[in-house]
Amino acid sequence: MAEARWRFGRRGKMLLAALAALACLCALPARATQPAEAAQRLAALGYVREDATDLSAAVRNFQTANGLEATGTLDTETLSALESDDAVAKRDYLRALAERYPEEPLVSGNISAEVRALQEGLRTLGYYSGEADGVYGDATRLAVMAFQTANGLYASGEADRAVLFRLHEGQTLSWDDFIAGKTCARGDSGANVRSLQRRLKRMGYYEGECTDSFGDATQRAVERFQEQFLLTVSGEADVQTCQLLYSGETDAQANDGILREGSSGAEVRALQALLSGLGYLDVPVNGMFDENTFAAVTLFQIANDFAPTGEADAELMEVMSSQRVVPFSEAVEALRASEASVDAQTLTLTATTASDMLGRAFPAETNELFPGFAFVRYVYARAGVGLSDPGRVVEGENCRPFAPESTAAGEVVAMEFTDESGVQVLYGLSLGGTRLAYADTATGYIVSGDLSSMNYDQAYVWNFSEQ
Repeated sequence: MAEARWRFGRRGKMLLAALAALACLCALPARATQPAEAAQRLAALGYVREDATDLSAAVRNFQTANGLEATGTLDTETLSALESDDAVAKRDYLRALAERYPEEPLVSGNISAEVRALQEGLRTLGYYSGEADGVYGDATRLAVMAFQTANGLYASGEADRAVLFRLHEGQTLSWDDFIAGKTCARGDSGANVRSLQRRLKRMGYYEGECTDSFGDATQRAVERFQEQFLLTVSGEADVQTCQLLYSGETDAQANDGILREGSSGAEVRALQALLSGLGYLDVPVNGMFDENTFAAVTLFQIANDFAPTGEADAELMEVMSSQRVVPFSEAVEALRASEASVDAQTLTLTATTASDMLGRAFPAETNELFPGFAFVRYVYARAGVGLSDPGRVVEGENCRPFAPESTAAGEVVAMEFTDESGVQVLYGLSLGGTRLAYADTATGYIVSGDLSSMNYDQAYVWNFSEQ
């Protein structure tokens, strides 16, 4: 029942009054006297990640949320807390954190105890090596940028709620672990190679396609980077190279004229104004190339026969300014053809993206009738698919009733329910079985929930195969 309370968070102070009750309501009766039972209990409370290889991170997060020493081990005190009907679930802990941190971020020039706590947390994870003096200087800013890069956040150098949440919530990568997962060399392939190529391309060192394969072009790009910053020129993305590449110290070198996620300023504002005028962007222009802007660019590209990269250059903006473009109001056919292209590979990619985004902040939405659709649209845009009207998921042949045994991870799930405002439809993405990833409007973060414990009237799956 507690999952239904996400709606109340939008009514401000009511959330604070409800937190204590929510902590009790969301705790499912269970007894965790054995490790296997403890794992089930942690999963029911929302602490176990999809990609977890062991329980230590989940146990630490549970301990932190429930006021215990974060040892990561299932000691007697932790097992006792798990057994309690008053155990605090992860979603309620996150909501409390969202209320706990200030709206205004910590920025360069700040001097406070909060900055000192930030520095101590960053130092524990290896991002900061200076003194925890409470002064937000250049070293702290660079440490924050490195932390943001490693943990899936926009590297602004400002410690906003998303940074503070990630730092204190516990599911974070240390700097050493992040770098260890990025090193690669000629002949390698995989996500680390693609990340390397994207990083080098954004900085102007790599001009090829991001293919996941470390070949000649990638090696030459690495060598140019190493030469530029006086590193040993090996052509290998070793630890030293990756530390500098992802640290934020070299971000100023990136100036290839392409607007992409993380870009900001007058050019982004001009891009957003064009997208808004054409109907592709339905949120206010803010000069920040965020997830909503990425999705809008992708939808425009699909409708106008461009490769759906989610990036924009001067040529694309010139096309947007012309009289020969397809506005959103006339893009239905192209977008529905894109929807019809969804296959097993697309679903795998969307499920992976959604899982990776758990715990990540997501921009506020303006569509109150279909909360969560912006998150779903963004994840599918990352896979090169443009989703159109959110209402179609509950229209006849476009949907089927939700059933765990026939719902694949990555599929779009819509939960219909009625509250005092009328009929609402909450969108999310299946993570397999009854688990769902969705944008929690109460906290502004991507969270996971279990449909078996969520309150709704009907649940549907977007039936792409019948489009």
